[in-house]
Amino acid sequence: MLAQTLAIAVQDQWQREVANQALHRFESLAVRWAVTARSGLRDHPETVFGADASAQDEIDFHGTVADAARQYLSLPKQRLVVLGEPGSGKSVFVARLLLDLLGERQDGPVPVLLPVRTWDPSSEHLNDWIVRELATLYYGRHEEVPRQLLLEGALIPVLDGLDEIAEAAQPHALAAIDRATGGRQPIVVTSRVAPYQAMVGESGVLVAAAVVELAPLDIDDVVVCLGRSVPVGDARWEPVIGYLRAHPPSPLAEALSTPLMVFLAQTAYGGRQDPATLIDTVQHMGSRRDIERHLVKALVPARYTAYPDPTHAQPRRAYSADQAQRWLGYLARNLQRTATRDIAWWQLAHFVPRAVLGVFFLVGGGALLGFAAAALFGTGVGIAVGVLGGAFFGFGGELVEAVFRLFGQHIDRSVPVPIHAVIHQGGRIRLIAGTFVAGGVGGLGFALALLAWQRLGSAWGSVVIVCALVACLVMVTGLGDVLRGPVSLTELTPRSILASDRTTATLRAIGLSIGVALGIVTLTRSDAGVVSAIGFGLVAALSGYGDSAWGFFLLTRCWLALTGRLPFRLMAFLEDAYRRGILRQYGPVYQFRHQHLQESLASP
Repeated sequence: MLAQTLAIAVQDQWQREVANQALHRFESLAVRWAVTARSGLRDHPETVFGADASAQDEIDFHGTVADAARQYLSLPKQRLVVLGEPGSGKSVFVARLLLDLLGERQDGPVPVLLPVRTWDPSSEHLNDWIVRELATLYYGRHEEVPRQLLLEGALIPVLDGLDEIAEAAQPHALAAIDRATGGRQPIVVTSRVAPYQAMVGESGVLVAAAVVELAPLDIDDVVVCLGRSVPVGDARWEPVIGYLRAHPPSPLAEALSTPLMVFLAQTAYGGRQDPATLIDTVQHMGSRRDIERHLVKALVPARYTAYPDPTHAQPRRAYSADQAQRWLGYLARNLQRTATRDIAWWQLAHFVPRAVLGVFFLVGGGALLGFAAAALFGTGVGIAVGVLGGAFFGFGGELVEAVFRLFGQHIDRSVPVPIHAVIHQGGRIRLIAGTFVAGGVGGLGFALALLAWQRLGSAWGSVVIVCALVACLVMVTGLGDVLRGPVSLTELTPRSILASDRTTATLRAIGLSIGVALGIVTLTRSDAGVVSAIGFGLVAALSGYGDSAWGFFLLTRCWLALTGRLPFRLMAFLEDAYRRGILRQYGPVYQFRHQHLQESLASP
């Protein structure tokens, strides 16, 4: 039952991705593959294809993308390596393989596509990484279900982009995969050719795995694809087709030998721009690489060309090509700088100096704390509390993170709290109740501090305040365990994880502020107590929002918008870029649809 539920979610996710990235259009391209002819990269035929296999079985193991699932299922151990250069069709291959396997699945294992670049084989076991990735993608970071599925052999990991893991860790990759799978469990791996050759040179072949390589497109394949991209009788691509026929060894023919470049050419020149202008453009370029760079750079302007929307369709937001180029370029440069491909909204806080965020909390929190304390303890104490409390409010988090780092642990307050998969299952009530109790303890502590201040002196009053703050913080920190409930599979998207974290922050703010306010009013029962309750309640609400990923994101996007780096409605812009095919979605993050595009946008 657990495997079937995951299979439905994975199938739905990748059907949408294939449609959004227009990968189905490549079915007219005969992307061919066969066992690689390169020596030293594959295991013996009898190990891969069975005891009675021979070299002929290797020769017979070939086909197009449409044959991938059938041929894969014919492998006794279902272990496969797919090699190809950038843009050669590896994404098309694995997407079609995954969907066809899911379509033919009865009670067998579930294929799950996992970009492997975040795995460090020298320090983390592959099984632990797979469990963590699946938990992040589908189970709200709870690892129980994915670990159970992995132990039951209910998964076929599709490790996409083995060449993208850290270069220093690549020599350990194939040996680590063999150790984790025992040379028997099903697995699919994709990689560029040269890095894979280097990995094999370091640790040997992947045991019992068929190693296939995607072939470049020939002129006939490209001609058929270009012709089928327009209606019957439409001859707009004829000048390009004629040029390719007349100049088969030209840089343009070499550039269009990969599915990615064919797609980019169709996108840039298949609409309002006459394809014949492509010939005029490339004649001034001296190499295949120049043409590829030109086609990549043409994608964003082509996708942001204004087209009329169909009647009753929801209109797209009016972003100009220049705006999109500038904003996407800013994101791409930061991704390149941090050596990642993930556009995670909660990580955007790292694009903003912490001092900017800290000053906001220092001023806002300090003013509210000073106002609340002055109502109870007088103006002098209010000023002192405002200054000291504001400093801690603004930069105490950095102090806490520094202390944790001293003990070898890393915490990041900008990461979403891991309860988005269970908050709808009684989690809201538990969250409000827990924060209300925690806030109430803090409010009662402040009220008791006032009584101690009045009757026992300022020293004892200060001690009670510190104890109240510590008790409140400990209770709030322990809310993660209180909220842990039954885990259900839920496909996480950037929008859904943002909404759940915003809900979490709001519930925390409500519970804390009401608890603090009622705790103070209950014991003080004075006008000053009411004023202080309002002030401390607002401080608690600010704390509930400020200590959340959504709170950091709200301030981050405001700052980036004010400085002109990104639009204020950032999520709407990213969703629009996703619908236009500039971005793709991988669970809770966006990515540029190809590394070439990210690198192109990041360049000056």
